[in-house]
Amino acid sequence: MKDYYAVLGVPRHAGQEEIKKAYRQLARRYHPDVNKGDREAAERFKEINEAYEILSDPEKRRRYDLYGEGAITTSVFDRGFQGFGDPLGDIFDLFFGRRQARTARMPRRGSDLMAVVEIDLEEAYAGARRTVEIPRHESCADCGGTGLESGYNLDLCPDCGGEGRITRTRRSAFGTFTSSTTCRRCGGVGEINTHPCSGCDGRGIVEIKESVEVDIPPGIEDGDRLRLPGKGEAGALGGPPGDLYVEVRVAEHEYFQREGEDLRAMVEVSMVEAALGTEVEIPTLNGTERLTIPAGSQPGQVFRLRGKGMPRLNSRGKGDLYLVLDVQVPDDLTAEQRRLLEEFQRLEAHKNRERGWMARLKKAVRPTT
Repeated sequence: MKDYYAVLGVPRHAGQEEIKKAYRQLARRYHPDVNKGDREAAERFKEINEAYEILSDPEKRRRYDLYGEGAITTSVFDRGFQGFGDPLGDIFDLFFGRRQARTARMPRRGSDLMAVVEIDLEEAYAGARRTVEIPRHESCADCGGTGLESGYNLDLCPDCGGEGRITRTRRSAFGTFTSSTTCRRCGGVGEINTHPCSGCDGRGIVEIKESVEVDIPPGIEDGDRLRLPGKGEAGALGGPPGDLYVEVRVAEHEYFQREGEDLRAMVEVSMVEAALGTEVEIPTLNGTERLTIPAGSQPGQVFRLRGKGMPRLNSRGKGDLYLVLDVQVPDDLTAEQRRLLEEFQRLEAHKNRERGWMARLKKAVRPTT
């Protein structure tokens, strides 16, 4: 197994700064630009970079310490020296003056935006439309997003001559060192805008507030997000715009509790209605329904109305409505009501004596077995 700590010459408990310092020294010493034609130095340089990529990443270093190099599935060299990251880029720039890729003036996709709308359960059932105010940037109409006044082009930066880098050579007792830094004037682009667009001050984008219509489909749930392509921030320098994501918040309902596609509610009836049976009118999110409650219905009994729940999002069909029976016991009886209930109690006691006390006891304990 490769010992990456030995490759960099650091102890296993070395901190990130110690690892970085050792890497910089070795990379400068073994870089191919310094050791042209030296195959051994090139191999050594490759090994140094491989070790640094592993040990500079906390997660990769942890896996390497636990399981060895076999746990590291992606090597920097598998990517053909693509995307080494800032430390290696700094080494190249600091010691060898490698020219930076000119990406600052390339078109870039705009950022995505986020908005929130609130609706009630009825709107979630039937669908709704909302207008949201979006503060965002869009491409400048005057320059088409280039940032240049019409008829002008970018000029070469006079400080770096279009290279994007400022290179300096210094001689010392230890030899000649060449350093290369990003040109401050052009930011490494090599070109400057000497005729910025008056409409956007050369930025290529302007800030606006746009009213966007959002169609909310039936069946949407709390927290769902809708994507509106191209309604986000404008892209830089003529790049494509980002997207707008609208998060939908569904308010709690006074009566209905939502459980996915199904709804649940309580139905109140008197103890007489539960005992004798009745028919009640039930309000739903789509009109009213008649519910038949059979005689002898018990508290907590659940009735199901098929297809009276929420629509299925982007699909056919609906969920169900579950109604839980809530039997109300009166606490303000009139004298006549009390007399009748006492008579009912007397008749019940007589019936239970005829059935025998054992039958009543078995019924009472059955649910707990």
